[in-house]
Amino acid sequence: MKRIILSLLVIMFAMNVSFAQSQDFKNFRVDAGLLYAMPGGDALDAGVGYYLNPKFHITDNILLGAKLEGAVMGSANEDAFDVSAVVSYAATFDYYFNTNSFRPFVGADAGIYSLGSVEYETLEINETSTLNMGDVDLGSKFGFAPKVGFSYGHFDLALQYNLIMGQEKDYDEYNYMSIKVGFHFGGGKK
Repeated sequence: MKRIILSLLVIMFAMNVSFAQSQDFKNFRVDAGLLYAMPGGDALDAGVGYYLNPKFHITDNILLGAKLEGAVMGSANEDAFDVSAVVSYAATFDYYFNTNSFRPFVGADAGIYSLGSVEYETLEINETSTLNMGDVDLGSKFGFAPKVGFSYGHFDLALQYNLIMGQEKDYDEYNYMSIKVGFHFGGGKK
């Protein structure tokens, strides 16, 4: 499945390069940065992650691309801890409202989210011994992520909500809001 998605994204990029019509900006850029993740459910507290997002200017205001993003979120108390990881491979769309140095934008990503979770709980068997239990859940789901943000020069700041469909546990356990801070390379004024 990942190979099919990767092949489709490569074909999309090749087509976009041939049709790119940006007047004021270089056609190719790469966004990279870090994120702070805030899960939607009560099971996890917070987490951190990264993103890498190559993009093409289709016009001065429209960018299409592909995103690789990973986030690790967790929670802990004296008897248990839970660590969950989400990695996404998505097609991206961004619409920039102007061509100035300060460029606000809106957009959305859609793609595959790979999920994993490890939970450990300490159980008391008697007064002196304990037993640690572990549970691992893995799977891939389709997801959608609307976003809003701005670019200033080559600095990027965005707020994005990752909505992952078809989760088996609580509906919003892996859904998360992220604050993204990063830079983009290339894609500047011609």
